[in-house]
Amino acid sequence: MINILFTNFCILVTFLYVSGLLSRQYVTGFDSPSRSVKLCGGVLFGIYGIILMYYSFPIDPRFFADLRHLAIIVIASYLGWLPSLIAGLLMAVGRVLLFGMTGYSAVAGAGMLVIGMICGLISLARWDRLTKMMTMSIASMLVLFFVIASNIPDRDKVFSVFTQHLIISLLATLVIYMLTEYIHTSNKLFLQLKTYAETDYLTSLNNLRQFEQLLSERFLEAQHFSERLGVLMIDIDHFKKINDTYGHAAGDAVLQQLSKVLKDNARSFDEVSRNGGEEFSVLVPEATIAETTAIAERIRAAVERHAFTLDNGTKLHITISIGVAVHPDTIRSREARQLMEQADQELYRAKNNGRNRVCSAPEIHDYMLG
Repeated sequence: MINILFTNFCILVTFLYVSGLLSRQYVTGFDSPSRSVKLCGGVLFGIYGIILMYYSFPIDPRFFADLRHLAIIVIASYLGWLPSLIAGLLMAVGRVLLFGMTGYSAVAGAGMLVIGMICGLISLARWDRLTKMMTMSIASMLVLFFVIASNIPDRDKVFSVFTQHLIISLLATLVIYMLTEYIHTSNKLFLQLKTYAETDYLTSLNNLRQFEQLLSERFLEAQHFSERLGVLMIDIDHFKKINDTYGHAAGDAVLQQLSKVLKDNARSFDEVSRNGGEEFSVLVPEATIAETTAIAERIRAAVERHAFTLDNGTKLHITISIGVAVHPDTIRSREARQLMEQADQELYRAKNNGRNRVCSAPEIHDYMLG
């Protein structure tokens, strides 16, 4: 029995490692999981539990010992009651499907559903995670003891198996807690580092490195699918005067508020970045030069209307200049950087022509967009 349960434990540890990699790749963290994350987590760990049934120790021909309940404990501890219930339900159905529809399999399946419900309730408690997991483990074992004891008349055998199972379950819970906490903490640190590497610290927009990466990726996609990609290069007019007059803290406040104005007036799928200092950019996919220019003009007008509030209550009005270029409407180069440089040239033209305006690169008419 110990060998089988140890095999169960090793398999579950492997599953947890794989889940950790998946959560790093597709999930932004477990602190505020979405409903879709909870649903997927419940299904995934329910499947883990079903797989563990293949490596069960037969207590007698009707009942089997394994560590499938630990899969419910883990998912309940990190994602709450809903995935716990889903995992328990899947394991209940899996128990019947794997071993046939009998009275014993129905009782065992009902036991897994009850464990899912109990672990879900315990997950709502305001305890630390280790306390929750150990409590869930003990409660799960008590449910399994009741299921086994009510159907196997040999009490000595029941108590002997239960004692070994309980000890292994508690030890496995403790080790799994340490492993999952390590994975969880590592993923959070990874996401923090990823955010710091891609995000401007002041405005929370994409930084220059991320902008250049996105520009390269979107440009390749536009070329591959014969689509358009627009670039807006944006610069605050006379920003140095704001810093000189009101101080750098006031300049930072303006930059932060401007980032929100840009986000609010760009389209939901446009990608806004702060390229450094008072310079910003917006990637505008799937829009003609006329449409992209209209978006730029909307942003310019919104900034001109907006009252920027400083910490001391002073209200400022600023203006911006914008340069616009669109592939392949205004340039047919195969290099993303040339598209950006063309938009930058139009930005300088807007600056030289009096500021607070949008300048667009001239449209090329002798091309065909597939």
